[in-house]
Amino acid sequence: MPASPDQARDRDLFPVLIHTGRHDRAGVAVPRSALRLAPGIHWVPAPEAKRWQHRYTLALARAITALTTHRSACCLTHASAALVLGLPMMTQEPDVYLAVPSTPKRVSTPLPLISVPPTGPPRSSANEDFYCRQIMLWRRHLDLPEKDITVVGRVPVTTVLRTAFDCAFDEPAHNALAIADAALRLYCRTQHDNRSLDAQAEARARGIWQEWLQQSARRHGVAQARAVLGAATPLADSPGESVMRWLTLVLGLAPPQVQYRVSDRANMWWLDLCWPEHGIVIEVDGRMKYNTREDAWQEKLRQDAIQAMGWRFIRVTYGEFRDLRALADKILAAFPPGVVASLRPNRDLLRPGTRLEAGLHEGSLLGMRRR
Repeated sequence: MPASPDQARDRDLFPVLIHTGRHDRAGVAVPRSALRLAPGIHWVPAPEAKRWQHRYTLALARAITALTTHRSACCLTHASAALVLGLPMMTQEPDVYLAVPSTPKRVSTPLPLISVPPTGPPRSSANEDFYCRQIMLWRRHLDLPEKDITVVGRVPVTTVLRTAFDCAFDEPAHNALAIADAALRLYCRTQHDNRSLDAQAEARARGIWQEWLQQSARRHGVAQARAVLGAATPLADSPGESVMRWLTLVLGLAPPQVQYRVSDRANMWWLDLCWPEHGIVIEVDGRMKYNTREDAWQEKLRQDAIQAMGWRFIRVTYGEFRDLRALADKILAAFPPGVVASLRPNRDLLRPGTRLEAGLHEGSLLGMRRR
């Protein structure tokens, strides 16, 4: 049967799950393409889906399966809740998180390995590889009042603000920031056509986060959580913009202006990230941005006009996030040498004990803390 959280981005992305337990085994046909997620539960990949669609649907299927098979669980949390709430994130196959009513005997469990190659259907795998990461199920005893839990499409999850709060502690900082940005955007209901913002809602959200931070002063990851939640903005338009902003903050650059307005006599535009004092703009481009040749042409005219105003453009594609060191060098090369020489990296936003050369980590930080 299809699982259908109301906030999922497209009805085609609802995972189709087949249950073959003792009580519903009779007459249930399991297609050859179905992949086992748990005893008695199989996921059926959509035959014509693209890789990103498979990965999103699989991640949602894992989360719903975990909740189904753990009857005592209170709700989905962290990145699993973010998926159900429809909060965009950078990590395409995050770990699975459950809130349970008491301290669990087993905190983590490895889930069945499933490879999602660039072409062809997903398939079960015996080993990890480039297209198959070991996904973990994390059980956490979280003290969650009823007001911090909501139900989306019959799936109980933490609320938008609570989801971002927990991710700020336990998800890699780049992904946590993408989720926190999306949470603020949803909570504040930013209207992108006129850039109006419910300032009172944003202030209320930040006040709630600050109160929770004070109550969680001894929780592991509190330094990262403060940095992530403090840097979050409802104006970021995409996970790519969020991760790009994360990288500039890790490098020690001043926080950039987000969705900054510029205009000439005839037009008005919004810049993804910029430093007006240096005349530097960073634009993060995804493939969906240029659906037609006309889109590309209009973007060229836009860039030409903005450059004519004295701005220096740096364009970044999602593929460049695979080499953070090279991307960092590309960004820093645009800034004055004196600015670069005085930078102090923000270690609260970088995974402990790692460097940019390690790349974007996808697994939960909970695994690192248990080593």
